[in-house]
Amino acid sequence: MILRAMVLLMVIAAAGTMPATAETVRFSTATTPPSPLQQRLAQERGEPVPIQATELISGELYRPVGKGPFPAVVALHGCDGRRQASDDALGARITALGWVLLTVDSFGPRDIAHRCTFDAGPQVDRVMDAYGALQYLAGLPFVDADRIAALGFSQGAMVALSAVQLGGIETLVDRHFKAAVAYYPWCREQNFSVPTLILIGELDDWTPAKACQDMMARRSSEGALVRLIVYPGAWHAFNAPRAAPVTAFGHRVEYDEAAARAAWDETVEALRAAFAK
Repeated sequence: MILRAMVLLMVIAAAGTMPATAETVRFSTATTPPSPLQQRLAQERGEPVPIQATELISGELYRPVGKGPFPAVVALHGCDGRRQASDDALGARITALGWVLLTVDSFGPRDIAHRCTFDAGPQVDRVMDAYGALQYLAGLPFVDADRIAALGFSQGAMVALSAVQLGGIETLVDRHFKAAVAYYPWCREQNFSVPTLILIGELDDWTPAKACQDMMARRSSEGALVRLIVYPGAWHAFNAPRAAPVTAFGHRVEYDEAAARAAWDETVEALRAAFAK
């Protein structure tokens, strides 16, 4: 309990705000509609059109004072799952800006401890979790359904990038994210359907900055604007306060105050620009 309290105080100090109060909410993962082939085969066989099963997951909802409608952010955790202290600090920051925050818990409801190794447990379609959160927020009376962004960290950042990949799942759903911000992802996708900001440390040995730099070099002129910012001397999880550098699953994780502050400023600027349109 003492250690958890210390971590919470460190997160609050870094955020410069008091922790926000959250409401635990439950919502369904998203599904894609049956393909034309599935529909035709079902009709030929006289069978019901197949409907994908959904799962009920949870999240923490933070909202500013007032009636709204407010812009909103869907936050996607890393491979080790969500952390209440970090969520509360982020919730305080986001609501102070007049935005709603929904932090998605993809692992807790599924009894998954982590997904940081290939043999850690069952695969989870986290992109559908992100879209389930988007659809849930869009249905709230105090949320502006046309101004919802994705914000991901590490594995969650990869989920955010996949969610807005040009020509990907976004072509199969009705609701779309307005922008995406990805903190230290493994960069694979090259073109995105909405403005995208990628923030990563130069020394990151878990999700290397070079992969993002190579991705930027390969990008075509298709899709929306993408900005990549590499912070010199910063490691993985540079914005997660810790007492000292640690090794997690064989990789160095280290807080960098200068990089964290600069990245937050870039995040706010990117989201404000997206929400202003």
